[in-house]
Amino acid sequence: MKLFILDDDVNTFEYVIRTIQRYLAYPHSQACSIANIVHSNGECLVKTDEDSVIIELYDTLKESGLTVRVD
Repeated sequence: MKLFILDDDVNTFEYVIRTIQRYLAYPHSQACSIANIVHSNGECLVKTDEDSVIIELYDTLKESGLTVRVD
């Protein structure tokens, strides 16, 4: 299963970066790159893993206010 972060008009770059770092444990530079890709392309694939892992991350990121989807 795949987890995507989608662009929105609500969250700031800094908030998205901090949230990625907190819940996905990515370094600051990678979180910045993801935020830029989301802004430029409308979405970014941030993780591929087993269904249970992705569903848990999806719920956590959604509760934190990010716009996310799974495939």
